[in-house]
Amino acid sequence: MKWIKVFAVFVVLHLIGWFGAHWYKQNHPEQVLVVADTSFALKSEYPAMQRWIEDFAQDNRYRKVIVGTDKALIGDLNEIRSIDSIFRASFGRSTADSLLQYDSTQVDERIFLSDGEFEPSGWTVVRFP
Repeated sequence: MKWIKVFAVFVVLHLIGWFGAHWYKQNHPEQVLVVADTSFALKSEYPAMQRWIEDFAQDNRYRKVIVGTDKALIGDLNEIRSIDSIFRASFGRSTADSLLQYDSTQVDERIFLSDGEFEPSGWTVVRFP
């Protein structure tokens, strides 16, 4: 009988830990900024970038994904009508200066989808050939 009580105490402590972690992560989601390079040279890679964003956002239970381009911030991925709106315009060339507009954005992680022509500091670069 004593081992049942000990087992029950461990089960209760384990459940409290899981529910506590779930509650905290639900109320304090990780914020991730995903910026796509929409330069004309990468236009053929837009479908691959779109698939990458969709796959990345699949596991967003405790994550808030904010999307933008090298030209402008679009917003929360869950609130935009279509993911196609990210890739509407393709012109110009992306530079490190075009990402300076995101310096004031408070996020936990910054991901840049690009051809890897340059590597901005503080960003994780995902290369598309």
